[in-house]
Amino acid sequence: MRRIGRALFVPPSADQDRLNLRHWFVWFVLWLVALGVTARLGFIKYEDGSRLGMAVWLLALYTFYMSLCCTFFPAPTTWIVMMMASNYVAGEIGLLPHVYGRMLVVASIGSLGTAMANLNEYHIWTFILRYGKVAGIRKTRLYAVAARWFGIRPFWTIVLFSFIPIPVDIIRWLAITYRYPRVPYFAAYYLGRWVRYAGLAGITIWGQLRWYHILIVQCTIAIVAFAKIVQQLIRQHRDHPSQGEGQCPPEAGPPSDDEETPGPDLIACPTSASPEVSSE
Repeated sequence: MRRIGRALFVPPSADQDRLNLRHWFVWFVLWLVALGVTARLGFIKYEDGSRLGMAVWLLALYTFYMSLCCTFFPAPTTWIVMMMASNYVAGEIGLLPHVYGRMLVVASIGSLGTAMANLNEYHIWTFILRYGKVAGIRKTRLYAVAARWFGIRPFWTIVLFSFIPIPVDIIRWLAITYRYPRVPYFAAYYLGRWVRYAGLAGITIWGQLRWYHILIVQCTIAIVAFAKIVQQLIRQHRDHPSQGEGQCPPEAGPPSDDEETPGPDLIACPTSASPEVSSE
């Protein structure tokens, strides 16, 4: 708790990352509060029959949700991007004929929220890297090789990987550990996600996808991502078996007077697993 308080209320020293986490977290909370208030005001107008109020309400909630989606809150984003671009939502707010305008708004607002979420994650990971053994990752050989590769084209590397839908964004963690500047970091994620979200919006509009189509798309993406993670865990388990396999059992204490001394065949550690135990 003392370390957390120090990180939040004491400015960092000059030899660290030069980030004041207290200022950022205060501004991020104010950002979320402003979105919540905007959504509430829009909903009040929507209750009075205003289509503009409904649009403000939905866009504020859309931005609020996207601003939270990151590694620490891994909520899916594909479904809400496609739903906001759907003909149903456009028909409710009176924007059904404006195809390119809908794509522009959905992609721009969504990528803004995602870039804010990733910038928030930037500061959270910076806080984690300040303390404990995690900071030692910068001294490893693997990090040195990855950082040298990342330093060739850092901006476009982030843009590319922010466009590609991958379960775990290793490049984001590498950029944060590399202490890549926040402004180009934000811009790169905004640009990459804008292209992705514009593509999702276009598919939804011209494909005339309904809510159940969107649900199928999101479930398929989630299943594929989950299968890849499980496959990786199984591969790691096979490459690195548990520490207890193949080891002798702990040495028992001396037998009591009432117990019989076990024979040599029971004392010796077996050279192979018992037939009753699976080898896997």
